[in-house]
Amino acid sequence: LSPSHSPATTDAAVDLASAFTDDAIASSSQRALMTASEVATTSSLNQGDFMILAGALSWSTYIFRTSSVAKSYSELDLQFSKNVLLAVMYFGWFLTTAVTSLLAAAASASTSLPSLLASGTWMEALAPLWSGWASLPVWVLLAYSAVGPGAVADLLQQSGQKEVSASESNIILCFESLFAAVCAFVFLGEVSSAKEMTGGLFIVMAAILASK
Repeated sequence: LSPSHSPATTDAAVDLASAFTDDAIASSSQRALMTASEVATTSSLNQGDFMILAGALSWSTYIFRTSSVAKSYSELDLQFSKNVLLAVMYFGWFLTTAVTSLLAAAASASTSLPSLLASGTWMEALAPLWSGWASLPVWVLLAYSAVGPGAVADLLQQSGQKEVSASESNIILCFESLFAAVCAFVFLGEVSSAKEMTGGLFIVMAAILASK
């Protein structure tokens, strides 16, 4: 950013750190829950359901707190602050996973961590962390994720929340589940159940009522 944007950017980073932490927690919870939701074979509540609810609560908190600061900063300052915070958190996540993998590999080989590092076999222990680095589709998906949901969607949301109340924003953003269902049907051939379609209908009705 240019010097003229530096003060606003610094203030945004300080004021929005906790708000965007909620976003990071929600995003991490959703990613961690993908496996749990895929393997669930019953309709009874399980640990994954409660984790999803926690992720939804964190996301809602992020939306409400964004509305409270959206009018005070530009979209670029908000996005810059958020990306810096997420980069720090994700690097910490990666570093923790890397250290854990190295310690597990050392224990499996009945050796110490310094000996494992000296032997050069530590790269084999860390290989699963970047197994897709040579795959073009993986990089394409990462690029889309960074540009689409990661940047454009956030900028649009932050700009929109300057004009729309937090409660109405939260309801409208629930359309994400409907868009996900449509994409799942078009690209994956997944068909929503009657319960899921009924829930989607309620979401649409709630959005319409909240907009009035």
